[in-house]
Amino acid sequence: MSRKKKRHGGFFITAVIAGAVAAGTAGAAIIPASVHSGTLDCTQLEQLWRAGGGSSSTAFEAAEIARAESGGEQYATDDDANGSVDYGYWQINSSNGGSPASYNPLENARQAVSLYDADGWEPWITWRHGAETGQC
Repeated sequence: MSRKKKRHGGFFITAVIAGAVAAGTAGAAIIPASVHSGTLDCTQLEQLWRAGGGSSSTAFEAAEIARAESGGEQYATDDDANGSVDYGYWQINSSNGGSPASYNPLENARQAVSLYDADGWEPWITWRHGAETGQC
């Protein structure tokens, strides 16, 4: 997970959602109206963290990490030197289950919460280097 970002246009995510619908997995691609998307500020990222199953006590740090990782950009992508790819707000690496579906805000938050529950903040390089401090 790193700070480098690339953006994908709306066509790409539309194709991912259409593919999910065609594959019968539309539920995974649907974003509830109460979940924010697009470029998010810290408060919105905290809300998204909680919607993904994260605790209120970790929401502020999670928002700071997301801002450091992706700038709060839903479609942030990083192609890593090892051939893996980081996706979305919390830059979920493909080796951790990240995929284009991870551009779905709620799915990205759920994956981030799952990583946090397993390993704390350690998976995020921005946290290990203190780069999240002061983002929110």
